[in-house]
Amino acid sequence: MNSPKYSPAEIRAVWEEEGKQRWDGQTHGRGLGLLMIDPVVMLGRLRQPSRTFEFWRDQNKVRGRLIGLGNGVVVARLNKDGLPE
Repeated sequence: MNSPKYSPAEIRAVWEEEGKQRWDGQTHGRGLGLLMIDPVVMLGRLRQPSRTFEFWRDQNKVRGRLIGLGNGVVVARLNKDGLPE
């Protein structure tokens, strides 16, 4: 799973750079929708066209993954308001 197509470090970096700022505690934090991110610049280089990330609530955690790959990695914990700690 640690191939160029699946990198937990890359998922966490996208979360820190874009996902955390876009997270909506009323929607994503309540499990009512996924947060989809198609970053323009990723880790200091142009992104690959097929790199789309999704982040979702899993109980009191946020998980993230590249679209269609695996169960995802935990990128954050949520507080009682559904916002990342």
